Amino acid sequence: MAAKFSQHVALTAPLARYVADQIARGEYATASEVIRAGLRLLIERDEDRALARAGRDSRPVGATKPARGQA
Repeated sequence: MAAKFSQHVALTAPLARYVADQIARGEYATASEVIRAGLRLLIERDEDRALARAGRDSRPVGATKPARGQA
């Protein structure tokens, strides 16, 4: 099991209500689970963006950008 670190997080009232609603609906057992799920989604999004940037920026060696209007 991964090491766990405790950290205080301040939430706005709407975010606190959302967390409480998720727990009340039975989606998650604790506020920590809700926050961890949100962080996992942010990590996934950031990784997807990095892959998209890498794909967009990678061209074979010696390749040039298409001339304007030629793409």
